[in-house]
Amino acid sequence: MGASIQPEIKDLQFSFSFFRNLWSKDSTVITLHDLYLQVVSPLWKPQTECYRKLKDRTDRDNEAKMLKDSMPIVIAEGICRPNHSHAAANLTGLSLLAMYDLDHSNERTPAIKELFRQLPYVAYAHTSISGEGLKVFVYLDARTPEEYPLAYAICQQTLERITQHPCDPQCARITQPCSCVWDPDAYFNPSPTPYPWREELATDPSLKSLVQTANNFPNNQSTYTYLPTGNGKVSPIPPASEACGYIENFIRSFTQYHSLQKGNRHESMLAMGRSARRKGFSKVEIESLISKMTVRIVNDSYSLQELRKDLYAGYQYVDLSYTPQKDDFSALSLSTVTYRGISPVNDSATEDDMSIKDEELRSSTPFISNEIYQHLPDLINEALKPARNPRAKDMLLLGILANLSGCMPQVSLLYDQCPYSPHLFILIIANSAAGKGLLSLANSLPSAIDNYLKGENKRKKTTYERELQAWEQQSHSSGKGAKVETTGYIPRPEEPEYYHLCGSPNTSKNQLISRLKTNGPLGLIITATELDTISGAIKQDYGKHDDVFRAAFHHESVSTDFKTDKELIFADDPHLALCLSGTPEQLPSFIHSSTNGTYSRFTPYNCLVPWKYRSAAPIKGQENYHDLYKRLSAQVLDMFLIFQQSPTEVTLTDKQWEEHTAYFSEILDEVASERPNAPGGIVLRSALTVTRIACILTALRKFEGGMHMKEYICTDEDFHTAMEIVKTTMQHSLLLESSLPGNDVKGKPLRPYFRIGEIFNKLPTTFTLKEIKEKVLSNGISESSLYRFLNKMAKSKHIEKQDNTYHKLKMVTGKRE
Repeated sequence: MGASIQPEIKDLQFSFSFFRNLWSKDSTVITLHDLYLQVVSPLWKPQTECYRKLKDRTDRDNEAKMLKDSMPIVIAEGICRPNHSHAAANLTGLSLLAMYDLDHSNERTPAIKELFRQLPYVAYAHTSISGEGLKVFVYLDARTPEEYPLAYAICQQTLERITQHPCDPQCARITQPCSCVWDPDAYFNPSPTPYPWREELATDPSLKSLVQTANNFPNNQSTYTYLPTGNGKVSPIPPASEACGYIENFIRSFTQYHSLQKGNRHESMLAMGRSARRKGFSKVEIESLISKMTVRIVNDSYSLQELRKDLYAGYQYVDLSYTPQKDDFSALSLSTVTYRGISPVNDSATEDDMSIKDEELRSSTPFISNEIYQHLPDLINEALKPARNPRAKDMLLLGILANLSGCMPQVSLLYDQCPYSPHLFILIIANSAAGKGLLSLANSLPSAIDNYLKGENKRKKTTYERELQAWEQQSHSSGKGAKVETTGYIPRPEEPEYYHLCGSPNTSKNQLISRLKTNGPLGLIITATELDTISGAIKQDYGKHDDVFRAAFHHESVSTDFKTDKELIFADDPHLALCLSGTPEQLPSFIHSSTNGTYSRFTPYNCLVPWKYRSAAPIKGQENYHDLYKRLSAQVLDMFLIFQQSPTEVTLTDKQWEEHTAYFSEILDEVASERPNAPGGIVLRSALTVTRIACILTALRKFEGGMHMKEYICTDEDFHTAMEIVKTTMQHSLLLESSLPGNDVKGKPLRPYFRIGEIFNKLPTTFTLKEIKEKVLSNGISESSLYRFLNKMAKSKHIEKQDNTYHKLKMVTGKRE
C-alpha cells in the first residue's frame, strides 16, 4: 500500500480532497493555495458567522451542529478514492501535509497564529469555525501511511511545546476532516520546509513510543494502538474489529461521528436506531444494543425508558418508510416522505433510492385547481386545446401567460406605489418527453407581432436608405461646386430604431441590454424549451447576464460599455418576459442557488409525467395545432395594436388588496417559521406575480369586450384565478428550491418544505408538546427546530397555549392536507 500512494516530493502544490459536506462521497481535488483563496474570500462568510451565533445558544446546539456538518471539508493528508467517503481506507495518495487542531485557544488565538507564521514548516493556518481555535497544516514529509502516525506524533509534541497549548488528539486520524471557514486573516506559506521528524527520531529513538499512546476516539472514550501490518510496519488505520464484537464495534464507529452530550442524545439515539435498522439488526440485537448503551448514556437526565423509546423510534422509522424491492416491479411501494437525517453520515440510501424519492415528489406536486379553467378568457381557453392531460394543461397555461405578458404594451398596474408591467418569468422543470414541447406552441403566440415589427423595420429601413442616398447625392453635388437650388441645409438622416419583440436565448450581455434599451416599454420576450441554451450563453465570457434578468424583473436600470466604441448602453426602464423549460438535470447549470435572488423571481412548475404512450393519429375534423396557433397569434397582434393606442391601468379593489395582504402575510410567517435562512423572497415575489397574472387576465377581458377606458378594475373571478395559480406554483417553488446545489455541482435530492407544517396539520385541534415532539423527532427533525416553529406559530396566531396544551387556531396554509 505504501509504495502505491507515495507522492512526488518535488511537487509542493499540496493537492488534497475537497468534499462539499461532512457526509458527501462526491469529492474534487484542490490545492492548498486554492483553499487559502477561498477561505480569505467571503465565500463562506455567511455560514461561518451564522454558526458562531448559533453555538452560543444552548437551545440551538443541534442547528449549530447541522450547520457545521454541512460546511465543505478538506482531507489535508491526501486524495481519497472518487465517489467514496473520506474514510482512511479510501486514501489513495498522500499530500505530505498533516492537520493539527488547537481547540479553545480563545483570546490566545491571534498570538498562537502569529507563532505559527514564524515556523518554516507551517504551510497554512486558519481560525476554526468556532472562532476559538486554530487549524494548522504542517509540511510533514511522511511518504507512506505507515510512517504517518509516528511523524504526526513527533511534530505534535513540538507544536504543543511551542504554543503551550494541547492539540486535539482526535486529529491524529489520517483522514480527519477539516471544516472550511471564512478567515480573512488566514496564513499561507507558499514555500514551507519539511518538519525534520526523521532527524529528531534519529537523535532520540525513544520517540517511537509516542504512537503507542495516540488517542483516536472523540471525547477520550477509547484508545487503540497502531498495530503491525503483515510486512511488520505500523498501520494508521484501525482494524475493522478488535475482537470486541459486532455491536461494540458498531457503537465505536457510530460515536466517532455523533455527539452523545446533553442536548443531543435524543437525536443521536434516533440516528443510531435508523443506522441499526439499515445494517440489519434483529430485535434481539437491538435489545443487546440498548443494554450496552445503557452503561454509556443513561443517567438522571436521560432515562432507560427514553433510550429504549428513541432507539426503537429510529429503528421502526426506517422499517416503516422503506419497502424492499420485489421481483414484481409494478408492486413497488415507497413512502413519499423524504428524510434527511440529523447526522447524514449514517444515511446509507443509494443513489437509486434518492432518485425514486425525487420521482415520487415530482409526481405528487399539486396541480393548478381545475376550477380556474372554467373561468379563463376565451383566447386562453382556445390556446389550451392541445393539452390532453392535467400536467400538460398546467404547463401550457403558464407558457401562454408568460408569452401574453410580453404582448401588452402600455398595460400596467401599481404595486407598492411603483408601476409594473405584466411581464412574467416562468420556469418549467419536468422529465424529458413530459409535454414541455407544447411550450413551443405557446412561444409562437407573439410571432405575428414580431412579423409585423419586422415589416415596420423593413419600411423604416427603406425610407432611411432613400433619405441617406438623397443626402449623399446633395453632399456630392455641393462638393463639386454645382449650383443646387435648396431651401436650406439638409442634415444627415439618423438611422431609426428597429424593434424586435422576440429575443434569442443565445445572446450576449451587451446585446441584451442594447435590445432592452431600444425596445423600452415595449419589452422583450425570450423563450427556450431547453435550459441548456440559455445557461450555456450565461456561462460564456460574453454572457453572465443573469443580473440583467434580476434587474429587468423589477424594471430597474441596467447598463454596459461596448469595448469597440466605448459607448455606454443604458436601459433605464427594462421590461422582459421569460418562458423557459428544461429537465431537473439542466436546472443546476442555470440556477445553482437561491441566494442571489434569480430563483425567487421565477414562477416555477416542477413535475414528473409518467411514461405512457398515447396515439399520435390525427384527430379527424380538428384544426391542426400550428394552424390554431397561427390564428391565435393574429388575434394577439390585434390585441397588441389596440393596447398601443389605448393605455390601460389595471386596478384591484380594496377587498382584493386586503385578501392579498392577509394571505401573503400568513404564508410568509409560515415559511419563516419552518427553518432558519428561510427563502422568504419566494413569497414576496410570488405576491407581485399574483398581481401581474391578474393584470394579464384583466387586460384580456378589456380586449375581448372591445373596451377603451384607461382604467379597468380586476374582477373577483380573475383575482382569485391569479391567487390559485400562484398558491400552487409557490408550493412547487419551495420544493424545487431544496434541490438547488449551492456551491456543489450536482443537484440535491428534493425535500418537502413544510415538514413540521405537515405534522402540525395532521394533529388534532388540541395537542400536547409531547405528542408533536414524538412525531417531529421520529421524522428526523431537531428539537430546537420544533421549538422555533411553535414560537413562530404562537406569534402568528396559528396556535394558543394553555398550560401544557396547545390549541390549533388555523392550519398551515402552505401545505394543506
